[in-house]
Amino acid sequence: MDEPKDIKKKQLAKKRELVKAKKFLTEQRDKYKAPLGSSGGGLSTDEKKEIEGYKSYIEESKSAQEAQKKRYDYFVNKTNEVFNDEFKGFEFNVGEKSFTFKPGDNAELKSKQSNVNNFVGKYMDKDSGLINDAQGYHRAMSVAMNLDKFAEFFYNQGMTEAVDNVSKKSKNINMDIRKAPQSFNKDGLKIRAVGDNSSGKGLKIRSIKHK
Repeated sequence: MDEPKDIKKKQLAKKRELVKAKKFLTEQRDKYKAPLGSSGGGLSTDEKKEIEGYKSYIEESKSAQEAQKKRYDYFVNKTNEVFNDEFKGFEFNVGEKSFTFKPGDNAELKSKQSNVNNFVGKYMDKDSGLINDAQGYHRAMSVAMNLDKFAEFFYNQGMTEAVDNVSKKSKNINMDIRKAPQSFNKDGLKIRAVGDNSSGKGLKIRSIKHK
């Protein structure tokens, strides 16, 4: 489909040609005072060819405009079918799995994606109309043309990173067993373990005197 700016240029060019054609036909009518469709009229062979050429151009222009309008209407209808009330997002296939992702609401997506200039324009210079970010353009096109491949790549990258994180955490597990201090009290003798008693140095004995 033609870009909107190209459509405007063509429409302006057609209007200019139509004005020239009408002016020429009016001049010929006033000059010869005869219907342009008549077999006579005193027109030369070249003039007749020129008039017929203008007539053909006008008819072709009308046909081209009608065909262009039909293509545009078809595009709009298909776009509306995609972004209907039941639209949940775009589907991506990753191996044997399928994922659905919606990057925005329906109205926003339809508005941005109904005009291809919104995509191409990001990589073009506004004044000259020349591309100023070829790297970014082809990167975006590569993703657009290989959606499932890129989705699978990033999915696998995420899985690999998750496994690495689990592995790192498992290596840092604290295997120390913390036990609550134990105490023993019998017949006025109280024994309680304090801190690390593996060497026996943490053992304290206290005697309790009865009145």
